[in-house]
Amino acid sequence: MKYKHTYGRLGKEISRIRKAKDISQDNLAVNCNIDRSYLSEIEEGKANPSLKILCNIADGLNIQISQLFINI
Repeated sequence: MKYKHTYGRLGKEISRIRKAKDISQDNLAVNCNIDRSYLSEIEEGKANPSLKILCNIADGLNIQISQLFINI
């Protein structure tokens, strides 16, 4: 996968923000209307989330989507 490294960094950033806000994967997944296992794959850098999913995750974390990419 050409962008595997980028997906990994994106996933780590999502995980970092989620943990800093003390939100469980289960709760975030429910708020984002995605399966917890898919969120886990995103956080592990194993998935290529769509823009819509990233918007849902940002909303679930109560942040601007741009914040997901600041450290990438």
